[in-house]
Amino acid sequence: MKRIIEILKNVRKQNYLQINYKNKYAFVGIGNHSINNLYPIINYFRVPLKYIVVKSNKNAALIDSNFKGIIGTTEFNAVLNDPEIKGIFICTNPQNHFDLVKKGLEHNKFVFVEKPPCTTKQELDELIEVEKNSQGTCLVGMQKRYAPIILFLKKNLSNNIISYNYRFTTGAYPEGDSVLDLFIHPLDIIAHIFGKFTIASIQISKKDTYFIHLLHNGFIGSIELSTSYTWKNAEEKLIINTESGIYEMKNMEDLTFQNKSKTIFSIPLEKVIKMDNYTQVLFNRNNFNPIQENNQLVTSGYFNEIKNFINLCENKKGKNLTTLSEMKLTFDLIFSLKK
Repeated sequence: MKRIIEILKNVRKQNYLQINYKNKYAFVGIGNHSINNLYPIINYFRVPLKYIVVKSNKNAALIDSNFKGIIGTTEFNAVLNDPEIKGIFICTNPQNHFDLVKKGLEHNKFVFVEKPPCTTKQELDELIEVEKNSQGTCLVGMQKRYAPIILFLKKNLSNNIISYNYRFTTGAYPEGDSVLDLFIHPLDIIAHIFGKFTIASIQISKKDTYFIHLLHNGFIGSIELSTSYTWKNAEEKLIINTESGIYEMKNMEDLTFQNKSKTIFSIPLEKVIKMDNYTQVLFNRNNFNPIQENNQLVTSGYFNEIKNFINLCENKKGKNLTTLSEMKLTFDLIFSLKK
């Protein structure tokens, strides 16, 4: 048994050591989100970055001095006109994303862009048209679609949904557009998992709090989005009520399923005889065991989204779950709130 374990560990090591790339890459932006969430994964995969594009000449010089083998530059055109560059990571001010993505696609590059890819539905339609004539493609950084829990729910939810309740609450968000920058995540998950919708009602309370009721094909959803709570106890919770049982997700880290007792002639058996309900733990991030599967960058979806983007660039097995076209339903929902 010990020998088998050693062989399996060695195979895993060799799979990592054998990672190699045919193409080179560029990164636009060096902000807090990039440094804490995206760069660590890029470094893990040993992605061959050729350029880091920044705003100031001073930061470009610092990159030249301290990032071995990487060119610091303020000239995005240098990236666009370099035939060695296949993929571009874009993570800057959201107001700049549209122009950068458009230029990248026009130069036939593969583009990864952090959310949002643009700021209006008209801009999204324009990017979709540009992509149709490009040899490249765009993967939008809606990382939650690549999170293990969301992948599981998307694959395993059947057509027996009765209702769902989604609660996404944080503290104040003065630094940007809460709907487009922050609430885009839960709204995207709703569009991704539950599909087409009709808006039954939207109620807006003071201090950026929304209560939304959506009608889907045969079931209804209730949503609360708010920045009037607290960041210390920020919460994302999704409860999905199905005919067979109840799924409950907490903060992309826990997913359980509680079965329901059967009924006979509309009579619940649990009211007639003693029955044991069980709760099955489908997913749980274990903070005690520091392995890759328990890393928050994995459970949040960042790891899988970047892995898929690199594989697409390298013509390896990869799936784009967040195409520009996939964003249309999400943007419909976003701008229904912004009217």
